[in-house]
Amino acid sequence: METTTSSPAKANVQALFDSLALDYVRDRERQFSFRSQKRIAIDMLAGVHGRLLEIGCGPAVMTPDLLAMGLEVRGIDVSGEMVRRARQRMAGHPLEKRCRFEVGDVERLRYPSATFNAVLCMGVLEYLPRYSRALAEISRVLVPGGVVVITLPNRASSYHVARSGYEVLRSLDRQLRRRSAPTYVAHNPCVPWKFDRELATAGLSKVASRACNFIFFPLQELLPRASETLNRALMPLAGSAVAPLLGAQYIVKAEKTAWRSASSA
Repeated sequence: METTTSSPAKANVQALFDSLALDYVRDRERQFSFRSQKRIAIDMLAGVHGRLLEIGCGPAVMTPDLLAMGLEVRGIDVSGEMVRRARQRMAGHPLEKRCRFEVGDVERLRYPSATFNAVLCMGVLEYLPRYSRALAEISRVLVPGGVVVITLPNRASSYHVARSGYEVLRSLDRQLRRRSAPTYVAHNPCVPWKFDRELATAGLSKVASRACNFIFFPLQELLPRASETLNRALMPLAGSAVAPLLGAQYIVKAEKTAWRSASSA
């Protein structure tokens, strides 16, 4: 199997998504939270033409829509199993020749500078301890004036604030009881206004942002159906000023500034 993993942390992420590939095939497109992100991302890419790099392509759940927009798609994923499922899904598709998939690492993109007119990166950056190297690589492979759409969890949302506090208390309880912590893949949610500054540092100027996934802790865990009903009701707030404090998912569109050279990315 192809692999680009170079650290235990990335190997853990690869193993996690290898194990989740079939679940993504079966359930991802039925999830309201994903459909909300997808709709916003597609809207943000409206009017873009040319070549698009989809980072974290998974089993090609976004690809048919991207191809239907007239884009030529290159999809990469850290998970070899996700890539295999993506190739399997698109085999025989009428626009199959306009897409290609391979294992890849967002921090080490295998493409020349200024290759793509657009980049789509959904659900990837939160698995990195820092965003800077990935953002520099995204900026490097974009043409001047090219756009990137990124989605990642919002640390500042009420859901993540409340859940983080709960996890701190659980960790303290385990320490007092001398119990070992469960093994899990670390997440690194963003703070929207800080992430916007990181985009600027990478030569990416914010154009627009939205928020979605209006969930609350512990309602989401205890009453998921009621949580989804509330989520649907609050979706009109996606573009409002309070969205970054309520939406658990941050979605941002940025443009590569023409003055930034590839060598400085």
